[in-house]
Amino acid sequence: MAHARLAPPPARWGIRLTPRDITVSGALGAVAIVLGLVPGLGFIPAPTPAGNATTMHIPVIIAAVLEGPVVGALVGAIFGAFSFTRATIPIFKQPLIAFGPRILIGVVAFLVFRALAVRHARLFAAAAVGAGIYTILGPGAVRFLAALAAGRIQPNWLVEGYRAVAAATAGSLWLPVAAGVASALLAYALLRGENAAPAAAAVAGTLTNTVGVLTLAVLFGFLPAGAAVLVGATHGLPEVILAVLVTVPVYRAVTAMRGGA
Repeated sequence: MAHARLAPPPARWGIRLTPRDITVSGALGAVAIVLGLVPGLGFIPAPTPAGNATTMHIPVIIAAVLEGPVVGALVGAIFGAFSFTRATIPIFKQPLIAFGPRILIGVVAFLVFRALAVRHARLFAAAAVGAGIYTILGPGAVRFLAALAAGRIQPNWLVEGYRAVAAATAGSLWLPVAAGVASALLAYALLRGENAAPAAAAVAGTLTNTVGVLTLAVLFGFLPAGAAVLVGATHGLPEVILAVLVTVPVYRAVTAMRGGA
C-alpha cells in the first residue's frame, strides 16, 4: 500500500539517546541556527508588535515526524536556546517563552502525526485552518479593534490593512463563519493521501509555537490580547503555509530514500 511508507517513527519517551538521535538532533539543530543567523531567513522582520516572523520551527517539525518526539524536543530546545541567547526584544528574554513552546513543537507535531489516520489528519489540518481564519476575522478582529481604539497598538501600514479587514468582518456573524468554512474546504481539497499526515503535523507544530508564544506573551504582560491577534493573523497563517510546503516534500523524500535503501 502507498500509505505504508508513511508509518510514524517509533515513540521513545525515555532520556536514553542513540548516536543516531544525537546526530540528527545536531544536524537539524544546526539548520535552525543557520536559519537564525542568516538575515531574513530564520527571523523575518515585520512591522508588527512581535517584530518578526520565524521559520526556525520547521526543522523541529521535520525532526519530530522523521525521528520522534525526543529528537523533536531536542531540536526545539536548540531553537529556544538560540532565540533566548540572541533575543533583541523582551518577550524572548523570558526563558519560559523562549524555551517552552519551542520544545513542545516537536512533541505535539509527533503526537498528531502518530495518532491520526491519514484521512483524520487531513480533516484536522483543514479544521485548524478554518478555525484560524474564523478567529482572525471574527472574535480576534473584535479584540484587535478594541486594543487599537485604546491606543495599545501602534499604527503602521500592516495594522491599517488589518484594521480595514477587521472593520468589515468584526460586526458580521456570517462573514467570519463563511470565510472559515471556505478556507477549511479548500485546505481539505488540497491535502490528499500521503500529504495529509505530515501536513497535519506541520500545522500542529506551527500552531503550538505561535499560540504558545503569544499566549505566554499576553499572560506575562508583553502584549495586549488585540496585538497578539494581529501577530497571529499576520505571522501565524504564513508560517503554517510555509511549514506545510517544506515539511511534506522533505518527509516524503526522506521516507522514499529509506524505503529504497
